[in-house]
Amino acid sequence: MGHVLVVGSVNVDRLWPLDAPLKAGERITRGEVTLRCGGGGFNTGAALRALGHRVTLVATLSTDAAGRACRTRLEAMGFDLRALRETDAPTVPLDILVGPEGERTIIAPAGTEARRLTSLPALEADIAYVNVRRAAPGILDALAARLPVVAQVPLERGERRPAQALIASSADHALFTGADAYQQARVIGGDDLRLLVVTQGAGPVLLCEAEGRSSLPVPPLAAPTETTGAGDAFAAGFVDGLLAGGPAPVAARRGIEIAGRLLAGAPGFERAPPLPLATLVTAAG
Repeated sequence: MGHVLVVGSVNVDRLWPLDAPLKAGERITRGEVTLRCGGGGFNTGAALRALGHRVTLVATLSTDAAGRACRTRLEAMGFDLRALRETDAPTVPLDILVGPEGERTIIAPAGTEARRLTSLPALEADIAYVNVRRAAPGILDALAARLPVVAQVPLERGERRPAQALIASSADHALFTGADAYQQARVIGGDDLRLLVVTQGAGPVLLCEAEGRSSLPVPPLAAPTETTGAGDAFAAGFVDGLLAGGPAPVAARRGIEIAGRLLAGAPGFERAPPLPLATLVTAAG
């Protein structure tokens, strides 16, 4: 199995199960609110661990009760935490509203969204996966110069992600479904970019390369399910496919398979269990 350097976030997700879709002006009810570990770094890393890979995680956690609970969970899952940073800033949960059809709406704290990656450890790995909102200039260029990189397309215009492959969600980046998607991605990924992968929820996955584009179908789900983390699981499967030496379509099919396993709650890919109640004192505010 491979060694993956995962650069991303570990959050405390506060999940609100809703009995009806959000609609302006209406009153709806909710089920029991729960806290659990989440974030792109955690979700992708957890799926990679389930697939047997070694995962070195670059992320930041608070030293408060919620942060310590997340760290304990990461240790139990076998993450390599030598690059994990600590902060005294209190944990502020990411609120996730989950409708009855499984679709989620994410409400992120402004402070969390403003974080910027300012340094990376000089660690070797077989491949790096990057999913951060902002990064200081040059940090990721240096990473791509020494490791193969798969990166999530950032939400902000003007952010670069030097990589050989970029992954985007059409829900966040509708502009990448057009005929010039690959050319747009080259501006973000740089001259070494070879592939743009665009996920479209239940729709087909698009593969955009210099030679053209193709698509792969996504099998339908048996029943509605919570979709949180499906894109992160897809990224894990895609990286797993690349590490196995597969070409882009094979790696993307592996991503579709692993996302499907997460959504189905397959053994090894179950949702993270709720965090201990002691974290509520710090994280519920």
